[in-house]
Amino acid sequence: MVDQNKKNIFAIVGSTCTFKSDVALNLAKKYPFEIISADSRLVYKDMDIGTSKPSAEERGKVPHHMIDVVTPDVNYTVALYKNEVEKLIEDIFDRDKLPLFVGGTGLYLNAVLSGFSIPKVEPDEDLRKKLNDIPQEELYDRLKDLDPKAAEKIHENDNFRTVRALEVIYATGDLFSKQKKTIDLPFNVVWIGLAYKDKKLHFEKIKKRTISFLKNGLIDETNMLLKKYGELDLFKNTIGYKETIEFLSGKVNKEEMEENIALNTKQYAKRQMTWFKANKDIGWVYLDDVAHNGIDICIN
Repeated sequence: MVDQNKKNIFAIVGSTCTFKSDVALNLAKKYPFEIISADSRLVYKDMDIGTSKPSAEERGKVPHHMIDVVTPDVNYTVALYKNEVEKLIEDIFDRDKLPLFVGGTGLYLNAVLSGFSIPKVEPDEDLRKKLNDIPQEELYDRLKDLDPKAAEKIHENDNFRTVRALEVIYATGDLFSKQKKTIDLPFNVVWIGLAYKDKKLHFEKIKKRTISFLKNGLIDETNMLLKKYGELDLFKNTIGYKETIEFLSGKVNKEEMEENIALNTKQYAKRQMTWFKANKDIGWVYLDDVAHNGIDICIN
């Protein structure tokens, strides 16, 4: 229920390759929005092509936040994101503007817009490396044994959240599900979801974007990142860069690399939709039915 005494925050969410940034930019031409990125990869500098980062020209037209925050060799956590964004929201309201979240990282969105508290457990890189050497299926079974309620909230293929839940359990000796508390938010959230009814059409869009990435220099960008920062786990765990690294190391040819990027993106999009479908407050707009540059909302 909307509280008339609270201000509204808007969020455009959905899986990858649903033109969320384009829709946000078009809306910002009409309404006094400032865009807050909710993408766990856009916070990193130099990762531009493979993350489909908004261009400098686009960012010059509308204020964008939480893009190019840190270098890739910095471990940027959801807790850091939450702390920074909560300050941003106040600043944007103080400027008589409206915050517009745009992105597909459900963990970031939930941390700020769903009132979930973040367990105050610092990342343990040594433990994470050990856990990442274990197959995801085994990790998920371990989580189900230790904390069934937490496992119910985490998709069986979501390695990042599985590892984080186990990390918190091992560090605190308490259940991860008990540490996540919901607080009352000081604002209303208007959720707008973008999706495709036709999954084949969505996959065609993904394949076209993959080709665009490669034409625009993804291989050169990946080479630059490796030379500048080394083979970081961040790159190996990011779709686009991961497959390009495999190509550069001679494990696959260029055609296989392109196919792998598209297929892995498709699987990732499916996992994202599993996450977002759990949020019953999202009002879905299907891009099969409307041009993305024609989408409008009511901010009253």
